[in-house]
Amino acid sequence: MSASSTMRRVSLRSLAGHKVRLVLTVLAVVLGTAFISGALMFTASLQKTFGTLTESTTRGIDVVVAPADNSGGGLPLDLGNTLAGVDGVARVNISTETTVVVSRDGSTLQTGGAPSFAMAWYPPDRQVGPSATVVEGTEPRGDGEVVVNSSAARDHGITVGDRLTVVDVGGVHDLTVSGIYDIDIDGGGFLGLMMEEPAYVSTFTDGRTASGFSLSAQPGVSQEQLAGEVSAALRTGTDTGAGTDTDTGADTGYGSAAQVKTGGQVAEEQAASVNDALSFVNYFLVAFGLVALVVGTFIIANTFSMIVAQRTREFALLRSLGVSSGQLTGSVVTEAVVVGILGSLLGVAAGAGLTKAIYAVIGSTGAGLPDTGLQVTAGSVVLPLVLGVFVTVVSAWAPARRAGAVRPVEAMRSGDQSTASSLRRRTVTGVGLLAAGVLACLGGVLSDGAGTGIRASLVGVGALCVLTGVFLVSPALSRLVVPVVGRVIGAPFGTVGRLASTSSSRNPRRTATTAFALTLGVALVAVFGMLGASMKASITGFVGETVKSDLVLYGPSDGSFPIPRQALDAARDTRGVTAVSGFGIAPVSVAGTGDAATVGNGGGTGFFDGDPTVTGNVTPVTGDVTLDRPGFIASAATAADHGWTVGGQVPLSATVPGTPERELGTVELLGTYQPNSLLGDLVVSWSALSPYVDEGAFGTGTFASPMLYAAFVDGDGNGEDLRQALEDAVDPFIVVQVLTPAEFAGQQAVFVDQMLNILYALLALAVIVAVLGIVNTLALNVIERRREIGMMRAVGVTRGQVRRMITLEAVQIALYGAVVGVVVGLALGWAFLRVLSGEGLDTIEVPWGQLGGMIVASAVIGVLAAVWPAAKASRTPPLEAVAD
Repeated sequence: MSASSTMRRVSLRSLAGHKVRLVLTVLAVVLGTAFISGALMFTASLQKTFGTLTESTTRGIDVVVAPADNSGGGLPLDLGNTLAGVDGVARVNISTETTVVVSRDGSTLQTGGAPSFAMAWYPPDRQVGPSATVVEGTEPRGDGEVVVNSSAARDHGITVGDRLTVVDVGGVHDLTVSGIYDIDIDGGGFLGLMMEEPAYVSTFTDGRTASGFSLSAQPGVSQEQLAGEVSAALRTGTDTGAGTDTDTGADTGYGSAAQVKTGGQVAEEQAASVNDALSFVNYFLVAFGLVALVVGTFIIANTFSMIVAQRTREFALLRSLGVSSGQLTGSVVTEAVVVGILGSLLGVAAGAGLTKAIYAVIGSTGAGLPDTGLQVTAGSVVLPLVLGVFVTVVSAWAPARRAGAVRPVEAMRSGDQSTASSLRRRTVTGVGLLAAGVLACLGGVLSDGAGTGIRASLVGVGALCVLTGVFLVSPALSRLVVPVVGRVIGAPFGTVGRLASTSSSRNPRRTATTAFALTLGVALVAVFGMLGASMKASITGFVGETVKSDLVLYGPSDGSFPIPRQALDAARDTRGVTAVSGFGIAPVSVAGTGDAATVGNGGGTGFFDGDPTVTGNVTPVTGDVTLDRPGFIASAATAADHGWTVGGQVPLSATVPGTPERELGTVELLGTYQPNSLLGDLVVSWSALSPYVDEGAFGTGTFASPMLYAAFVDGDGNGEDLRQALEDAVDPFIVVQVLTPAEFAGQQAVFVDQMLNILYALLALAVIVAVLGIVNTLALNVIERRREIGMMRAVGVTRGQVRRMITLEAVQIALYGAVVGVVVGLALGWAFLRVLSGEGLDTIEVPWGQLGGMIVASAVIGVLAAVWPAAKASRTPPLEAVAD
């Protein structure tokens, strides 16, 4: 039998003989690979799910006619008559959907994030696309009746005859449920209302345009043939004014305003869009796995270092028997490969379970997806397997090299020899990296003239150097800090506390490596905590400085639905209200004379329906800033930059997403004001925009027309009475909230909390892996100190005292890691926030409560991590341990 074969058998027997050690090491690999495998399986399953949905939604649709360039604009409803007359066309349906919020008996029907919309109903003999069949009640007739999909009716307890209050951007509608319908693609939690086509057009659209048309072909006509016929008809059809000049010889029909696609092309585009959207989900979930693998790297390296130290005598004996240095190194690497394979395979299995769990959570929200089964791809198995084995082998390489360096004479020694190695070279390197990192961070902070991207990159490089430097310096630092921490927390426990302090500081490399996993997680939490607290403080300051009105009307906290414009009229008619001014975003731009630059937020510019000064702190510079007539106002600096003067006319252009900018006319500059965060560079009056809205200049798309996001209210009399009166007035609009300015600021900060919750979930995984590392280290430490603990038990130390000692050691390690993490996180958070001060984050806020909570939580983590190792240590038989 060859020497290499013999060493492989030794490696495998070593793994089999130390099952606890094997399990603890494998778990570090499992967590990382589970999330990577789960991410790939989840996105593959979602792609299959949405592929099935796409196939269902496009079934029966042969040709789609939509606005050119996928714009938010619309097509004339009269185009439907033209399309119906094209050779080969069997049926034509308008494909417009209107986003709505639905209430019954004063209670809003929640769809858990699934869409809620209204659309046109067609009898079965006129339907194009997925078939809808009334299974209960009757088809809708007239302006006041709708039918509801059966899954939504079942979920929300809707029955025939129920009265629904339906709110869209245009206002409030009271409708009666005439029937319940089944549809091929029913599921996923959506709420679909359907009205008879003429009623839908008059109730939920502008009555002139549609967002598109769906066509079915006559028997024997292919999708491609029908698309060709429709395209030809559009090029030669009746001129709508959207075509080009007849003198140029270009088409004068609908061709320039519309695009024609086959149903197959639409399905492919929808699938590509889904894949693009799912790529973010995939990246995010893979990030979970990579974080776990990065943190797990420290644990795996620590574990193999301890294993090598514990097996020094075994390796030395093997060397004395003729085993070469390379063979010993190969033996440890073989163990790492086995651990990597086992952990990765278990991670793939756990990833499948994780995917099922994610689907279950989605289903519990009411936004369940059709179950198309778990999709296991080759990538979801191979990639985690390769990554898991690679990370494990890389982590074990340095310990494997140390194993190969063991000399035969060390067979006569006992105990862990790793504590004897010098830390000087490691510490000097770490101090150098720390200094370089600090200098890079300071360079980013102090380079005011450079761009934000360059400064942030400098701080990012500095952060990487700082974290690496902390990792290298940490063993030397732990020699100073851990004994102090140990004496403080161990004081109430007397001799046991002193023993714990001595033990945890005896091997600084191990203590520092174990603690660093927690340091990394806590540092990132501290950075993001500072970012979140500072963002919320900046938002609060922004609202506090700009909003001085008594109350604010606002839509859903997630900004998913604008305020219906009728709500402003209802508020203005409320007793005690003296002024109401609504703020929104319109798809327009205001350009300076002879200057092509667009002012405002790209394709969107703020507008006010009413007097902007109602918000407070709008300080005029020249002219009138009340917007009491058609026109716009601008900050004095913006007006000066563009050469605008009060009374001058400035071009106004439509900037509907997906369409070329189109000039509408001109607007007058009515006045200028001092810098104002809410108003920004400029705002337009609603009276200047409304004529273009009435003409349909912005189409019918959800984000094409001006959207109203907040209204500011001033009143007289008792504040609580005014609020109650306003709540009663806007109650029919369902989505409108009545808030104080402070509550409004809190609503604006909701998105910050949502973002942070996602990040904290990611970082929580790092903390979980760090806890596993502490458990791992303590358990192996107990095995290594078997004789020591046995001696202590033999001289009278009780089981309870042993458990307390191990627990105190764990708390010391956790507290050390947390304190270092908080210090590093505060420093890096300050640097990043200073760089971002030019982007509006001019307030730096430290979440002291959160940081203190993390330190306390770290102590609790130490206690929990020590439960099993401490119990194992306390059960050590004194005589057997001493005899080993």
